[in-house]
Amino acid sequence: MNVKILASLAMPVVLAGVLGGILNGTHHTKLPSLNPPPTVAPPLTTQLMKASRCDNTIRASQPFTGVALTKVSPVAVNAFTAATKSKVSIIEFYSSFPAKFDETAAAYAVAQHALPLVQLNPGKYNKLTLRKIANRADDAKIRAYADAVKAFGYCIVISFGHEMNGWWYRWGRPWNTPATFIKAWRHVHDLFVQAGATNVIWSWDPSHQYDQVTPTKIATPASEWYPGNDYVDWIGLDGYLSLDTNGQPQNFREIFAHQIAYIRSVATGKLLYLAETGVAKESAEVTQINDLFAGIHQYNLAGLIWFEENRKSPWQLAGRAAAIEAYRTGVSQYPKPVTIDKPQS
Repeated sequence: MNVKILASLAMPVVLAGVLGGILNGTHHTKLPSLNPPPTVAPPLTTQLMKASRCDNTIRASQPFTGVALTKVSPVAVNAFTAATKSKVSIIEFYSSFPAKFDETAAAYAVAQHALPLVQLNPGKYNKLTLRKIANRADDAKIRAYADAVKAFGYCIVISFGHEMNGWWYRWGRPWNTPATFIKAWRHVHDLFVQAGATNVIWSWDPSHQYDQVTPTKIATPASEWYPGNDYVDWIGLDGYLSLDTNGQPQNFREIFAHQIAYIRSVATGKLLYLAETGVAKESAEVTQINDLFAGIHQYNLAGLIWFEENRKSPWQLAGRAAAIEAYRTGVSQYPKPVTIDKPQS
């Protein structure tokens, strides 16, 4: 696999078009407004540039699709695009943080003419990591990461501490508070700015969960964890469609509508998309995939990234003929495919 970064390139790489948890019961009780906003995100464009600033916005009238993998695998990406007959505009992967920048994975995404999106996990099993970041104890490692991203040069999407409003990651409750998370997020953002890493789009990615499910499983509205408009470019909401606790198929409105309302109450004018989503392999999968794409349009979202992994449920599309056909149909209803121009030397 050739994933070398084309360091000698000096001309911009420009988009030809435009780029665009895992839990069964929702137990919703709080009811913010569920009406979609009357307007969509402003019509803007995104560029991938070498050693230059990224425009961090997107034209919402042309939704994008992407694929998320725990670790970037060319075989998995190729299998997904071949099965769905659709080009991905974003390739998403995950990394512990602070750690070294995964340049190989990011370069592979660029080689596929897609934006790399890296989910930085600040101490998946260590509740102290987020506090150390907030209190500047890990600044040297973070600066090194920021320097590596700057040297990479191409536009990259970075999310820090996704699904922070849930109860399953150590950067969320009960181990940490929204105040600590916000302090850490802002500090990481500021260190990147100081390093001159202007090729970053900052994506804040909460979970769809927002309420108490059991006495020990308590999520909160995403708005409590929002770092502020000056520190966030995109917003990626995570959520999946499966069966509820009564064995009934979940729908888009049930899973996403409440949290979308919370988010838009604090993050006005921000691009909003599904950063992790999927539909479980079960009897209603075709109807649910149709509903997923319909919800993208109804709620004016910029696109979706499919989680092509089997974890707590079988989200992977591979081998699911009916689900794949429904996904193809959903993508075909987008205004036009999203592609990225090849680099110009």
